[in-house]
Amino acid sequence: MEITELYYPQAAAQAGSYTFNQGIEVEVYSAKSSYFDWAKIRFTENYRPQIMLNTKEPAAILLGYHDALDKVFSGYIAAAYNGGASMNEILLKDEMLIMENTIINDTFLDTTPQEMVAFILSQAGFSEMKLSSALYPTRRTLPIRKQNAVQAINTVNAAWGLKVPFFFSGGIFYWNEKPEQKKVYTFEYGVNIIGLNRTGGIWELETVSAPFVKHSHKIHVIHPQITEEVEVLKVVSTTNDSGFIRTYIYF
Repeated sequence: MEITELYYPQAAAQAGSYTFNQGIEVEVYSAKSSYFDWAKIRFTENYRPQIMLNTKEPAAILLGYHDALDKVFSGYIAAAYNGGASMNEILLKDEMLIMENTIINDTFLDTTPQEMVAFILSQAGFSEMKLSSALYPTRRTLPIRKQNAVQAINTVNAAWGLKVPFFFSGGIFYWNEKPEQKKVYTFEYGVNIIGLNRTGGIWELETVSAPFVKHSHKIHVIHPQITEEVEVLKVVSTTNDSGFIRTYIYF
């Protein structure tokens, strides 16, 4: 079994042409029930840089250990930031921000849902995708009128009577597919589990920074209350200027 030592956690954030390694708090939210991830970069009270950032500029948040940082969030600035306006946080949204601002207005003939989804993505400027290989009947005609790309994909799903998830992960778009998982990480009582609580039928596992865990991943939990392999429903990572980083894993 490979052991990952979770000591000396580190955090960094990128927004536009700026990189921040200190004086910030970050929050990252990613859930299986949501088609997009979001995040915040929050400046601490004594650190409010005089910078300006525009909507749709690229942004990223990285967490990790020993100078080996994993990109836990990548996306874009969701709202313009002006440090001179007494603002103390930057709101970020993943690639779905671009999809929401791409308008589809076309009629599709003799097509499959995969062909339509691929076209919609191309209109938004995305080419990296993993789409279900399931066979669906072709549809003779399907008009989409002045819908943004997210609405258009929902229209595609409805046209074929499908309720399938779609989201971006690591810059790749997934439609009724899951990201490849190379490792199944173990969280163990007395080792790397800080707390484990159950509310409303959902477990919340608190641990130190775990940027390598994504929603829809499998993890192995060893705890007096539960010992089994489970699927992750939601991951929330937070940090503050004191250097404390916590990841909350829900399953």
